Amino acid sequence: MLKDIDITNKTYSKISFDEPNICPMCSHSIQPILLSNRLHFYNDHTNLGCFSAFFECTHCHKSFISTYDIEHEKTSSSYKYYKATKLLYSVPSKFKQQNFSDCITVNYPSFVKIYNQSLEAEHYSLDEIAGIGYRKSLEFLIKDFLILHEGKDENKVKPTALGTCINTMIDNPQLKIVASRATWLGNDQTHYEQKYTNQDINDLKRLIKLSVNWIEMIYLTEEAEAIEKK
Repeated sequence: MLKDIDITNKTYSKISFDEPNICPMCSHSIQPILLSNRLHFYNDHTNLGCFSAFFECTHCHKSFISTYDIEHEKTSSSYKYYKATKLLYSVPSKFKQQNFSDCITVNYPSFVKIYNQSLEAEHYSLDEIAGIGYRKSLEFLIKDFLILHEGKDENKVKPTALGTCINTMIDNPQLKIVASRATWLGNDQTHYEQKYTNQDINDLKRLIKLSVNWIEMIYLTEEAEAIEKK
């Protein structure tokens, strides 16, 4: 919710900003209680700075600080007006791991570990390295699937490029499609210049999750096939 408040440490100054609507500690939807605020300038000669607001969560009752980029909007005879343009971060922030089904967790622990480490990096705004981690998690998922489930020769799978593994060793057409597209976007995360400018890390995550879903479907279908008619 947009608020327009007086800035406590800057006389005759006001700022407009959007309150966070999700608590970074409990992840619950909230309308937080504003406890205090401060405006910080990078030096005494510009209006460049940031705005920090101290909140209390109305659900878990823990406190947190949200910090925003700001811009100077106008100066009137009574006030200097500022606007918060971007939420930079909220701290402390509790990271929540992605849970996977038992068949993924038990059979592909390396994938789960790497994926969640990448998710944690993204959570803490380490977006330049998170994509590389997601790409690595995909490689472990697909190659372990080929070795453990499909019975492919480990000595052939391990040194082979992921794209080649997908194109030549995966029989399921749906898994082949989503895994190959995830590989394209994942490889793009490692390059100096990206080719897929209309896609981002969220598209990569979506394709990895689709790959996970198709692998789960393969396992579940085999369980169904094992049921004998009586």
